[in-house]
Amino acid sequence: MKRDFTGRKALKTAAFTMLAMLLAGLGAVYFTSFKWVTVYVGDEIFRRVTLAKSVEEVLDEIGLELRAEDYVYPQREQMLERRTGIAAVKTKPFVINHDGTVSEIWSVGRKVADVLLAAGVELYEQDVVLPPADSPAPVDKAIAVVRVESEIVEEQVTLFHSALRVPNGSLYRGQERVVQTGQDGKIINTIQITYHDREEVQRTVIDSEVVTEAKDRIIEYGTISSISRSGYKIGISRVLDVWATAYCAGTEGSGCPLNDKGHSACTGKYNNGVTYSGRLAKQGKGTREDPYIIAVDRNIIPLNSLVYLTFNGGSVTTRHGKIIFDGFAIAADIGSAIRGNRIDILFDNHWVAWYFGHRPVRVFIVESIHAE
Repeated sequence: MKRDFTGRKALKTAAFTMLAMLLAGLGAVYFTSFKWVTVYVGDEIFRRVTLAKSVEEVLDEIGLELRAEDYVYPQREQMLERRTGIAAVKTKPFVINHDGTVSEIWSVGRKVADVLLAAGVELYEQDVVLPPADSPAPVDKAIAVVRVESEIVEEQVTLFHSALRVPNGSLYRGQERVVQTGQDGKIINTIQITYHDREEVQRTVIDSEVVTEAKDRIIEYGTISSISRSGYKIGISRVLDVWATAYCAGTEGSGCPLNDKGHSACTGKYNNGVTYSGRLAKQGKGTREDPYIIAVDRNIIPLNSLVYLTFNGGSVTTRHGKIIFDGFAIAADIGSAIRGNRIDILFDNHWVAWYFGHRPVRVFIVESIHAE
């Protein structure tokens, strides 16, 4: 019996051909549908053969948890090529204090300037950034943007004058003389004011112009501490130039007018012949042993002070003749009308006091007295 090998051979050939075509089709599908993808995330590398079509699908297959702000290149919607490399950079959280607000942002920026750019915070030339813009962006503390502004203003400043006291050996103690009146000066300062977030932090004088010089007030004061009068060397604590009037004791025989109550025109109801200090109201002779009696303002001349009176020309002459000479006096009385630099000199006769009138007199306050 003769075997037919031709049919069997043809069958094998056909099967082989079909298998080859199937393998070729599968190879075509493999090489056209599968993609070779490498994903770089920080220090990690993911390699994958995938049927995914887009970058986002591959990231989902790998299981990467990415925020919307994270950086991915190519972009997530980009279609995959046969071989594709993908870079993913995860963002970090940052806090920014600026313009009175607090902003929170996720950014991939490495430097402070990058984070501010991502946040849309615009910087100006004078602004201060903490930490500095070119330093690494901190994640453990806030980034502060201080808005710095400045303005130039003019300010008028008063230069207050001083009062200088200068000794003068030709004046007595207590005497003063103004030899130069004081005057305040004026200066115009040009000032740069710096503001941080609209709050003033610094003032810098960048220019000054003196408009008026200050002029000191100069006062000369006396240093003469003693005088020689009536055979005595008299130490003086001070000297006063006062306005003097005169009065009488208002007692019987003084000639002083009395009212219906018996009060005198000079001393009123106190016309009992005794001064406020208890001395007899009797005109003295101006000597050391028998001084004149004067009424004083106790705030100016203490009561019971010994003084020395000097008149223009050394005495006072009226229609009654020379009624008083330079001499010692005792501050033994007071009067309601005697205030400030005033004294009232006691005379025994009312009309002698009347004609004395009002006169200037120099009063030396006696501090010590020695016979020469």
